[in-house]
Amino acid sequence: MNKFVALLFLLPCLAGCEQGRTVVVHTIVNGQDVIFSKVHAVGQLATFRCISSQSGDCHYTVLANDCAPASAACAMPPKMFAVHEGDTMSFTSLPQGFQSCVTPTTKPDGDCAQLAAAITYAAR
Repeated sequence: MNKFVALLFLLPCLAGCEQGRTVVVHTIVNGQDVIFSKVHAVGQLATFRCISSQSGDCHYTVLANDCAPASAACAMPPKMFAVHEGDTMSFTSLPQGFQSCVTPTTKPDGDCAQLAAAITYAAR
């Protein structure tokens, strides 16, 4: 059955469908991995892979593109979830062209702070 499901996703690619997009986040501080994550999206399928995390979990925040910090309109509420180190989680219902951010803790830091500000603004 797993081979059949994989075949359903691979057949359109043989016909020339889009290759999707992959976002890799790999942060190393003082020689130590802080976070290493890969997000791959093809059409409706988005896969979040937590390769390593200082805390043991990758904490993801996902927003629709219309939830940018300067926008008040959000088509859907932000999705927040954690994936354990070494695991993968897939979704088929995320908005097209979503934005995502990953941190080793539930508290956003660095580049994720702007995305968190968008969530606070959009939730009002």
